[in-house]
Amino acid sequence: MRNGRPNTTEYDPRFNRYMGLVPEDDVCAALARQLSETSAVVCQIPESLVDYRYAPGKWTTREVIGHVLDTERILGFRLLSFARSDETPLIRADEELYVRHGDFSRYPLNEWMEEYSLVRRSNIELVRHLPAEAWDRTGTVSGSPISVRALAYFMVGHERHHIQILRSTYLKQR
Repeated sequence: MRNGRPNTTEYDPRFNRYMGLVPEDDVCAALARQLSETSAVVCQIPESLVDYRYAPGKWTTREVIGHVLDTERILGFRLLSFARSDETPLIRADEELYVRHGDFSRYPLNEWMEEYSLVRRSNIELVRHLPAEAWDRTGTVSGSPISVRALAYFMVGHERHHIQILRSTYLKQR
């Protein structure tokens, strides 16, 4: 694995806000640490806030976690595809569509977190076992190139972004 962050030529500039949330050089260790950090934050969410929306049209706490879970799966698939030199261009996922049809109120938050934990652990092992040459491979998502390394960092940064929102907007309601 090439240590270090992806450089700005490895991803679309719109991802800068996520990449800026990941100062670590060892993305695999960051992914592993984040699993327990995210779980610790979600454990603080009282049942009274699980379906809370801080404004009309905003996602509930449970939907935010569902979005994090969906994105974990999507980014893991993209990372695998590009690491294996699959040159098939991929499209951007419509996060609003996914949340609207995820019906995340069907199960308690702890069940979604268990599912997230399984998917994250799988992605950690995927990243840990990548051959060295895979890190520099790139693919295309909605017309923009992105490297395997940038996808791994984006996975961490995207989740940190949403956990910060949970802390600052949802959990402050307690």
